Amino acid sequence: MTLDLDNEAILKQLGYSNVNNALLNQVSAIRENTNKFEAIEKHIFDLHHELAKVNGFVALSNKKNYLKIKHHDTGNRVQNEEFHEIVKHWAERYKIAVEKVNENAYYILGLNH
Repeated sequence: MTLDLDNEAILKQLGYSNVNNALLNQVSAIRENTNKFEAIEKHIFDLHHELAKVNGFVALSNKKNYLKIKHHDTGNRVQNEEFHEIVKHWAERYKIAVEKVNENAYYILGLNH
């Protein structure tokens, strides 16, 4: 099932309230750069909501044209471990390629096949 949301709706789903042309253009670039974005967008929003319980979220990357999975570094080891487990399970379940950026972030590269 694909949602095929417009760029503004994607930003709203991720919690962006101040939508502007720069953000809309960035979403367009992310959609182009992410392998089979339309096939995985629903799963991205599900992950975004799931991560909220461990202080994590999905956001636009400031450096690359990808969505970034981020975790606020709270120093809470249990939350940190749960964050990584949620991301790993999500990526495996939906066959989505992710790239670890650092200890608290991953890029969503797209469908893994």
